[in-house]
Amino acid sequence: MRFFKFLMLPLLASLLFACSDDDDGTDYPFDREVMEMGTILTCDSKADKGDSCYKVRFRYPMSKEKLESIYLWLGTDVVDDTSKSVSSSDLDKSDTVVKYSSKKNKEFDTIDVTSKIKKMLKKRSYDTLQVAVFCKYSKGDPGIVQRTFFYLTDHQEPSLVSVRDSVWTFGAWLEWTRPTDQRNFHFPSDISGPIFGYNIVISSEDKKEDLRKLKLSMEGAFSDTVRHARIRRVRNDSIIVDTKLPSKDKNINKLHIAVLDGMGFDVENDSVNLFRLTIKGLRPESRYTFSITSLDSAGNSAKEVSHIFNTTDSIAPLMSTALVTMEDTLFPGTGLARLDSNNRLVVFWSRSVDPLVKDHGILADTALIIPKGCLESVCYDSISTYEVMRFNSYEETWEPVRFAGGDGSRYVRDFDWEDGEMEVVDGGRYVSDTIRSVSPGDTVILKIRSRDVSGYYSRALVDTVYVSPGALAQELECPEGFMAVSVSDSIKFCMERFEHRNDSGEFMRNVLHSEALATCEAISASGFNVSLCNERDWELTCLSGGLLSYGVLLDDTIPASAFLFNNCGVGTEDSVSAVDIAKRDYRCVNTMGVRDMSGQLQEWVRGRSEDTIAVLKGGSFKVLSGLDYESQALCTNRGFPVFTRLAYTKDSVYLYREGTRVDTVYAADTSRTLYTVLTKKDFKDSLQFFDVQDSNGNSVGTDYAPYAEYKEGGEEWLKSISNGMVYVPDHIEVVFLTGERISYRGVANFYRSPSIGFRCCAYPE
Repeated sequence: MRFFKFLMLPLLASLLFACSDDDDGTDYPFDREVMEMGTILTCDSKADKGDSCYKVRFRYPMSKEKLESIYLWLGTDVVDDTSKSVSSSDLDKSDTVVKYSSKKNKEFDTIDVTSKIKKMLKKRSYDTLQVAVFCKYSKGDPGIVQRTFFYLTDHQEPSLVSVRDSVWTFGAWLEWTRPTDQRNFHFPSDISGPIFGYNIVISSEDKKEDLRKLKLSMEGAFSDTVRHARIRRVRNDSIIVDTKLPSKDKNINKLHIAVLDGMGFDVENDSVNLFRLTIKGLRPESRYTFSITSLDSAGNSAKEVSHIFNTTDSIAPLMSTALVTMEDTLFPGTGLARLDSNNRLVVFWSRSVDPLVKDHGILADTALIIPKGCLESVCYDSISTYEVMRFNSYEETWEPVRFAGGDGSRYVRDFDWEDGEMEVVDGGRYVSDTIRSVSPGDTVILKIRSRDVSGYYSRALVDTVYVSPGALAQELECPEGFMAVSVSDSIKFCMERFEHRNDSGEFMRNVLHSEALATCEAISASGFNVSLCNERDWELTCLSGGLLSYGVLLDDTIPASAFLFNNCGVGTEDSVSAVDIAKRDYRCVNTMGVRDMSGQLQEWVRGRSEDTIAVLKGGSFKVLSGLDYESQALCTNRGFPVFTRLAYTKDSVYLYREGTRVDTVYAADTSRTLYTVLTKKDFKDSLQFFDVQDSNGNSVGTDYAPYAEYKEGGEEWLKSISNGMVYVPDHIEVVFLTGERISYRGVANFYRSPSIGFRCCAYPE
């Protein structure tokens, strides 16, 4: 029934319109006109590729009794754009007539007017073409003429082309993706209009360099490549490939290429949209410009995109073979790296250099050794950029390290060893960078490459850094999977790094508070009592001593809400990433190495007192009604699951007269005129109470519903409200329903959701 009402909304709007007063007083029955008119431009599968087709689709009038025919006119020569009705002579001039047959029992119909429109387009061009439709009845008044339009001219230019490159000493390949093109006014989401082709110009910065003999080859989606040519529109409806370019031999440092396409953007298979042009025969260490313009099948041209690239020299930069970190003095001789107070890991490596001559004599080891006589700018030069990547061990992929790497301007300070410590030294051999969001005890695998000014990469420096777990971890010796945390000088314990996972590594969610509590208490760890985390302990750990509002080290370059959404999954509605540890972001971590307290899954905790035993902390991937990302992710935020239930009373109800109105109250008021008192014998309402049980038959709470609803709905109705629990009818009570709805907090004991998990804490005995 809801679906029917939804469909009727536009119809009701049309009823109001059709039934309004008309200026000339003529009555046009709304139920005698076609509805939901639209145009269709797609062709049948039998049509030739590239053909244009034109169809009109409509719903027959609501009233089909006495309906004889549907008349259709193209253009405004007979039926103009204001006529509400048509004369008998106009009917004879219609372009198409569809006889109505009640035997076919059709709600919709489609009229193909392709041949008629193509004949009209041969005589003249149209930007738009009106379609008028009128219903003829054998008896009674007709409805108003209905109209729709064909939009026949494509004025939409394609989207901009995005270019990528890869270069080497004597060549390069340039790759781009077929742009999208909207050509249909009716369907702005249809972005797969055919692209006729691309005008490309390759130019050299050196005007004396002859590019006419470059070797070119195309890969991927393409039909043909024409040298010394360009695509242009010569008339409104004609596009040609012009091979008669003026002075094509004069500008030898420019090569014009026309690449033909003919296909539209494929939204289902992106690989067929890729073009790759390979260019061979360029000069080393030279600068070139690749300019590209796309044209659609109507000749509309996108703006030109220019992409500058440089070929490389023949010698790659050199990198050292090992990272250097500062050792944590708490663990002497172990090589464990120390973190600073903001969970940052400082790493050093010997400055990369770019040799300019092949007999440079530079040795690459844990540090680069540059022999005497090998002078900068003569034997070698500085590199252009460093690329720093971190290995994601869960997904087994390399990810760029945010705020690390970059061009040489970030590495203006030199370092070298002084008394066993790295110190800033002019002319030092080492440079330094910082890896953020590192947790105590982490194993960090880094990959660093350098690139010279022409884009040539060095081989990669890949090294593993073992991070010190810190003094607290040494003191507590937490169980595996737990992090040592401290919420005060005297309170220290262990908390699971992630929300709790089962033996298969899956996050446990959709569990009752009691089930979460039992799961934690079943964990055995020598020297510890394991339990569901206490609410206050969870909150203080999240706050990290009051330093963090959301339990994460925020990136100060973006708003907190954006960080929580992008890195912690708060409010994303992405349950897949929330339960896949490989898809979680390591940046969502606090100073003690506890992950995802602000997002991914909400967490059950033990309440501060017996009356609040079932409490939720943190945010989740769900959008919580009435809360923004920051509010739901606050460490101090606490949630109590509730169901909305009917409010009731079992006490006396007092009715007081207020003039002609009777006021209902639930406590005696001696200052007012009493009308009557209702007691339990006068009550007409009944509630069915249920004992709510888990799958093992354990009672976890009480719920209730109107007795009439329960009797009418039966077992199927019970299943619809049970949320996977077992509802056992307990007793019936006669009550007075107040007419209000209240939040029933008792549900917290038997509430579960796929967005709720928990984590355990291990407290020293």
